[in-house]
Amino acid sequence: MVRIAIAGGTGGLGRSIAESIASTQKHELIVLSRSASDPDLERLGAKIVSVSYSDPASLDHALAGVHTVISVLFARDSDEFITSHLALLDAAVRAGAKRFAPSEWNLTILHDTTYGLYKPKAVVAEAVRKSGLEYTFFENGVFMNYLGHGTPGAGYINNFSFAVDIGKCTAAIPGDGNNKIPFTLTKDVGDFVTASLDLDKWPEVSMMAGDLKAYNEILALAEDIRGELPCLWIQLHPIDFA
Repeated sequence: MVRIAIAGGTGGLGRSIAESIASTQKHELIVLSRSASDPDLERLGAKIVSVSYSDPASLDHALAGVHTVISVLFARDSDEFITSHLALLDAAVRAGAKRFAPSEWNLTILHDTTYGLYKPKAVVAEAVRKSGLEYTFFENGVFMNYLGHGTPGAGYINNFSFAVDIGKCTAAIPGDGNNKIPFTLTKDVGDFVTASLDLDKWPEVSMMAGDLKAYNEILALAEDIRGELPCLWIQLHPIDFA
């Protein structure tokens, strides 16, 4: 048994990971949150610790004795994303943690694209590589939950649609839509991360996939389910996921 800390573990993907780890009862689970409590996670045995990522002392206290730090932090503001992650990483080093997983949860290949959403992840990834900690980048592709919000048992995710919006019958397909990419349920991501805690050594990249589908295949499935799907096509910058 080791002490595991999840930063951002009370919402969306973080909750799926926290619930999966807690269900094994194999590790001591610390959930870093801006809130002081979370009754559902606490009932599973998790300890909720309120932190401020602008307060090093707060992070040092929260990470005392922690072996593995898993970040599921998210911020739409690039500077906020970077500063909070660097603060967490520095605190993990000071605490003597052994492992660190930054908030990747997509595909590291996207760090080299022009999409602004991934540029701050590249900055954090470079800092992690230089930290001296054992690390891994968890890659799950696109959350399958985006295609069926609210599906029971699938895990948690914010109500967000990416590329194909089945509710609005619209689509904005990356590239020509023919490249196969991974789609993974957040519940399965949680179970994958939990299993990885038992590895003797983490690989640099931990890739998972619930299924491999091209967006044109996803679009065809949506059309079949909903009937004729009048799509608003937006040709995005081509991405080679191969």
